[in-house]
Amino acid sequence: MANAFRVTDWMLNQADPDGLRYVATVAVRLHWFYIAVLAFTVVYRPHYGVVIYAAYVVMLLLMAGFNLYTQYLLRSDRTITWRWILAVCTVDMFGVSIAAAISGGFSHSFLHLFYYQVLAGFAVVFTSFRLNMAWVTITSAIYVAISLGTGDGLDVSARDDKALVARIVVMYGLVATVNMISRFERMRWRETVEREQALVRERTELSQAIHDTTAQFAYMVGLGLETARAQSGDQNPELAVTLDATSELTKSMIWELRHPINMGGIYEGHELGRVLGSHASSFTNITSVPAVLTVRGDEPPLSVETRSQLFSIAHNALTNAYRHAQATEVCIDLCYDAEGIRLEVSDDGIGLPDDYDERGYGFASMSRDAERLGGGLKVEKKGRMGGATVACVVPSARFG
Repeated sequence: MANAFRVTDWMLNQADPDGLRYVATVAVRLHWFYIAVLAFTVVYRPHYGVVIYAAYVVMLLLMAGFNLYTQYLLRSDRTITWRWILAVCTVDMFGVSIAAAISGGFSHSFLHLFYYQVLAGFAVVFTSFRLNMAWVTITSAIYVAISLGTGDGLDVSARDDKALVARIVVMYGLVATVNMISRFERMRWRETVEREQALVRERTELSQAIHDTTAQFAYMVGLGLETARAQSGDQNPELAVTLDATSELTKSMIWELRHPINMGGIYEGHELGRVLGSHASSFTNITSVPAVLTVRGDEPPLSVETRSQLFSIAHNALTNAYRHAQATEVCIDLCYDAEGIRLEVSDDGIGLPDDYDERGYGFASMSRDAERLGGGLKVEKKGRMGGATVACVVPSARFG
């Protein structure tokens, strides 16, 4: 039961930075609209006293400052966390409460309606029914205190008490309804993810079955080619070149067969570093080119999409090193730090030609994957090991 009360277990979007950024973006735009309308109502035909007028101005400035800071976080690609969304909801709730208090409390005709928007926004992000009931209880208690203690209070003869109860009931009903819809959508999303994972497992098993047969056949063909190459010696140079090329093609085929199989570890929940380490070992065993993986820092929680795209970038870079660079050694560097992720693949081969991006070496695919991650691909034709260096950098804001 203790785990049921952990706030981090109650969020819809804790591991979904893009979802939280979308919520924050909509909130910023909505707040600017509210601020503009409130500023207009304060300036247009003012009927407040000096104290209330000053209070409205101060509240407007505070709202604008908070909204500007949130917009700065979005524009600078800073991480939007569930704590910040909770802070936004809290500021909204107290902002509406302060506005209601200085505007006459219960007697104001429409300010209580803004509570509904704040409560609905909270219920969209946080899916725990208990947490939502606690939030609406706190909000309704504050509104009851404002209704009783500010302005003229409640006019029982005008049935204000019944109207107050009705408003509170609507608050609870709204939160329960939005929470139900949010949880339903989350369950549908989970079912979709589970179906996709099942399909991926089936494809991985199929790839493994194909690999067990095709790769074994290709391996035997490769052994036959190597035997034929050794027997031919230097008597027929043209035959030797053909046999060598065919042998390399066989190894390339076996290497490509390992791609979907090793990627299956990502869909099984393994860390990127572990999967890349296994892939590097496969590369060494198949191509006889040593590939060394170095991991620095602790791997943060990454989505399946992020890990799979980084894996594909590393695979394409390794493929290029083997097929085109004539490399004798490859180094894979995976670095995690406060700024984000840096994946770098370097080799000691012949480097890249000036028009490498037009020759179909997989760089277009790597660039697309890097862009989907919100990062960028940097290619050095002559890198630190003398050959090509391919680096993908993903800022921390893109994966939270």
